[in-house]
Parts: sequence; C-alpha cells; structure tokens
Amino acid sequence: MPTNSPQHPIGVFINGEPRELPAGQSVASLLHSLSIPSDRVAIELNKTIVRKRDWDTTFVAAGSQIEIVEFVGGG
Repeated sequence: MPTNSPQHPIGVFINGEPRELPAGQSVASLLHSLSIPSDRVAIELNKTIVRKRDWDTTFVAAGSQIEIVEFVGGG
C-alpha cells in the first residue's frame, strides 16, 4: 500500500529526468499514464528490476529512480 497521499504530487526521476507524478501510482499505472505499451519494456525501480507480475502491486514513492527500457526489434 502506498504511503503517500494521492492528493499531492511526488517528485521522481524517470530515465534520469525529474518528473512529478500523482502519489499512489503503481508501476503498471505509471506506464499507462505515460502511454507506454507494457509488452516490450523492462522496469527498474531504485536499481531493482520489477517483475511484470509485480507491476500492479509495486508502488512508486517520492524520490524513486525509475528506469524504463523499451525493447526494439530489428536486424
């Protein structure tokens, strides 16, 4: 359960860039709010890989460092 109030934005870093997000977001809802398809990405939260099955229950806290890596096919 998130510890931040959903009424106040929180400061985080996404791929090294400072951002403000609504408090109480899960990793899954963060991806949705950023319009990033979840089928070809890996998420690192505070230097720990978050398994896809845990995205709905892993919440982003103030000060979190989030890395979103999108896989691109090609040859």
